[in-house]
Amino acid sequence: MKKTDLSVGSLKYIAILAVVVGFAACGSAPEIEEVAEAPEVHETTIAALLADPLAFEDKQVKIEGVISHVCRHSGDKMRVLQDDSELTVQVMLGEFTGQFDVESEGARVVLKGVVTAEVTNLDELEDHDHEEGHECETTAAAVEAMKAKGLDPQIRTRILLANYELIQPVA
Repeated sequence: MKKTDLSVGSLKYIAILAVVVGFAACGSAPEIEEVAEAPEVHETTIAALLADPLAFEDKQVKIEGVISHVCRHSGDKMRVLQDDSELTVQVMLGEFTGQFDVESEGARVVLKGVVTAEVTNLDELEDHDHEEGHECETTAAAVEAMKAKGLDPQIRTRILLANYELIQPVA
């Protein structure tokens, strides 16, 4: 009879040990993988973007407009027109090349993408006693260098397309 009591005691001991181990395991938090946050999207207009492209440089924007032109040569870019204006911005299609064609012109689109701004007349700095092969680290630095020399920087603003939605296809 003592042998049976010992087995019951052993079972109780094992059950208590299992409960203690279970609580200990629950006390340690599982490792959580760090999830990269989605970049902040700045909803804006083409007019605001063109008025201050450096404020949006390297940021993701969301704009709405009408596809006014799709490149007939490479098909890798298009222009999007702001309503009630003549303001357009160039959109580089990247991985979406081939998804737009001439027949897309006139369609209304909402798109998201990353803004790039580039000073197109940097060679004027070299003409004003600046070192040859001028390389500024940022577009803002190039603009400041030009303004310091009394030059008016010409900025090309582009959007690298990240995604889009046609909200009013061409009829």
